[in-house]
Amino acid sequence: MIRVVPARSDEPIAAPAPSPITRLAAYGVIRRDGRLLLARVAPGYPAAGIWTLPGGGLEFGETPWDAAVREVEEETGLVARITGEPVIYSDMGRWPRPTGEVPFHTIRFVYPMEVTGGEERPETDNSTDALGWFTDIELEGLWLADVAERVVFVERSGDGARPD
Repeated sequence: MIRVVPARSDEPIAAPAPSPITRLAAYGVIRRDGRLLLARVAPGYPAAGIWTLPGGGLEFGETPWDAAVREVEEETGLVARITGEPVIYSDMGRWPRPTGEVPFHTIRFVYPMEVTGGEERPETDNSTDALGWFTDIELEGLWLADVAERVVFVERSGDGARPD
């Protein structure tokens, strides 16, 4: 027979602390005719409406370069190839969640790429809902994700320095 012992009402029951999250992601930087390709985060996702580089999380066992190529195609319909070494960003912080803040560490591989084929179309039923090609002047008025801001900053600085 199993005996169930109820918790004492005067003892607080503590929720377990949220586990830290490490997220690996890969993105493509694609320019054509002086315009930068961006994707817009879809409603229902954190930061909905923000414009970011096409990209996203690595699947288990996937290489960052394969993830960048896959994500660009998923989010834009375009087939692209990597043309150089990535810039790697490593950031830490806290994500707000209904159950409390969750510590995170995100490592992002940002690859220069060029389009080699495919047919341009926005992603459907996923994390982005639109894509666009933007000039430097148009980028000034957009709400940009930090990874996109960093790319624009590095390109404008002309010295290849990574912003903090």
